[in-house]
Amino acid sequence: MKTNIDIRLPLPMVPLCLMLLLASCSDFLQEKVYDFYDEEEYYRNTEELELAVNGAYEVLSYKMTYGHFMLVNDCDTDLSHIKGSGTGHAARDIGHYNVYAEHTWLQEAWGLYYTGIDRVNRILANKEKIEIQHESDEATYRRLIAEARLLRGLCYFDLVRMWGDVPLKLTASKLGDDFMIPRTDREEVYDQIVEDMEAAIADLPWHDETGNYEGRISKGAAMGLLARTWLFRAGYSLHMDKQMKRPANYKEYYGQVKTLCEQIIRSGRHSLNSSYEQVFRNVCEYILEPQEVMYEVQFYNPTGEDDHTGKIGSYNSPEIDRNSSYGLGNSFIKTTGLFAGYYDPDDPRLPVAIADFKIDSGDNILLIPYSQSYDWAPGKWRRNWVAGTPKDLENTDVNFILLRYADILLMYAEAVNETDGKPNDLALECINQVRRRAYGLPVTQPDATLDLTFADFPTTDSLRAYLFTERARELCFEGFRRFDLIRWNLLAEVIGEFYKEFNRQITEGLLDPYVWAAGQRFQAGKHELYPVPAYEIRETRGVITQNPGY
Repeated sequence: MKTNIDIRLPLPMVPLCLMLLLASCSDFLQEKVYDFYDEEEYYRNTEELELAVNGAYEVLSYKMTYGHFMLVNDCDTDLSHIKGSGTGHAARDIGHYNVYAEHTWLQEAWGLYYTGIDRVNRILANKEKIEIQHESDEATYRRLIAEARLLRGLCYFDLVRMWGDVPLKLTASKLGDDFMIPRTDREEVYDQIVEDMEAAIADLPWHDETGNYEGRISKGAAMGLLARTWLFRAGYSLHMDKQMKRPANYKEYYGQVKTLCEQIIRSGRHSLNSSYEQVFRNVCEYILEPQEVMYEVQFYNPTGEDDHTGKIGSYNSPEIDRNSSYGLGNSFIKTTGLFAGYYDPDDPRLPVAIADFKIDSGDNILLIPYSQSYDWAPGKWRRNWVAGTPKDLENTDVNFILLRYADILLMYAEAVNETDGKPNDLALECINQVRRRAYGLPVTQPDATLDLTFADFPTTDSLRAYLFTERARELCFEGFRRFDLIRWNLLAEVIGEFYKEFNRQITEGLLDPYVWAAGQRFQAGKHELYPVPAYEIRETRGVITQNPGY
């Protein structure tokens, strides 16, 4: 069943630069507001602390964080693209690299992440006021503070991945503060992310150690998210001189990934579902499965309206007619037959991951030919799999998968390869567990006919090439590909090669004419980062500077 975190908000919170507006408006805000608790009288016990932490979780459940924006953020790559070739549409502009500093989605996303950060800063500023009356309160208190710190780390992690150097603010915002905060070097921001996440791990329980803990971040999930942080810190990113660089000590960072992932693997707390398809059916049916799906961003609205619902299972679904019995499959995110070619034809993940069909108003399945495969769609989330009667034509309560155990296994293999130059026994086993599950075999039982061996990876580059494709096959459309290509410094190369192959297939008549817009618009040294919202630069009078190329 789906568990929903109470998201009643105890405090008024605002993003970084919106506080600037409050000073000029304070004379008009003399009436007492009854919709919020007085902060001076709040934080008396763990019940009130939990409400405040739930307010930090709530930021992740907006459309412009994980409900919609993160779906579009992963486009356009060799795996997916936004439907249609034109511009002047919010999603197309982001997906087709026609992005600009005034884009409202970017401004809203930036503001929401800093709202989440400010909520955590306020929690930490008031944490000493909590009265601990019982022994059980102490454990609850430590867990909630740990969750808050993990959430602050996650907000900063997303900001760094999308904008690079960002302002680092660790105090609660209040009138009279100096909000002219310049951008902080990403390595310093990463230091804070690591500090927050490490502190969180110490006080979080494993998913199976408490009773009603569904919907909250567990120790294993926090460890996995910290491993992901180190993985991206080890990778390339765009700097202000328009150069893609990675830290000189990147192998040390990969070593942290290796250690954390091995701890998760050897804990025995997590495992792969025996069925790849069932992983995604469970998510669509609101069945939580923390053994593999280690954390899901929660969505729920009782009437299906916009607040705290997402477009998962609609926007990234096969196309389904609005008059069908399932509700609308908007299907604005598409894939291609070129990506289908990444799979062996007999790989059972292929028909799960890629939907080469649409559903008409009579619930009939209509196949889409290869010549129009630019209209194929992600198949992992399907409106016809979503449980219950649709409450809204487009919105759903389907959660965003933030972390799967399969990613832990693949991250470990990559980290070992980068630190040691070749796989070890456990890395090879991790690769084969993902592979066995893909083919429906017992996950932990060796299979001589399917398993890969050390001979299959004679060089460091050979395993890199395998993971380039295997991460696409296993994790496609889950929000990783564009970020992966950036940290590998391959985004420009992959977009260029894909564009050539796509046009070659059109020229040879394999594909019908179609404009793959990303190939025309992508600019290396620019589009690896988003522009800082123009509002932030304007309101700080240029103290916050713009990213290169914008």
